[in-house]
Amino acid sequence: MIPKFLNDALGFNIHRVGVLFRRELIRTLAEYNMTPEQWQVMATLWAIHRPLSQNDIVKSTMKDKPTVSRMIQRLEKNGWIEKAPDRLDARITMIQLTGKGSSYKNEINKKVQSHFAKIFRHLDEDESIQFETTLKKLRYLLGDD
Repeated sequence: MIPKFLNDALGFNIHRVGVLFRRELIRTLAEYNMTPEQWQVMATLWAIHRPLSQNDIVKSTMKDKPTVSRMIQRLEKNGWIEKAPDRLDARITMIQLTGKGSSYKNEINKKVQSHFAKIFRHLDEDESIQFETTLKKLRYLLGDD
């Protein structure tokens, strides 16, 4: 049971929806042995078509370096990514997709989109646009570049 003062609190509702969305993403990605944070890294690699440094991943996921290091190890162990030295600075390790990582792009993206489309079909187009716009505005106001 959620007390009324929490149920009516914007911050509580934003956090609660985030937790619920993460849970849905966990269910969607389970067959790929991939966490939502790992999916975020993969989706970024798929979209930008170039390797990322560990610092890029830290910024993207908003996770600390030890957590990102473990995430990278798990993605590498599962064959999704591989490490390579930066071409300009060998001290920097770059993270890039493997053939397996590249080959699952369409399948995983389609599955995630399909899963969340079932949820968002309950919002009309204006509600969806306003919801996304408001979330992006709040991210900006909170310093998320």
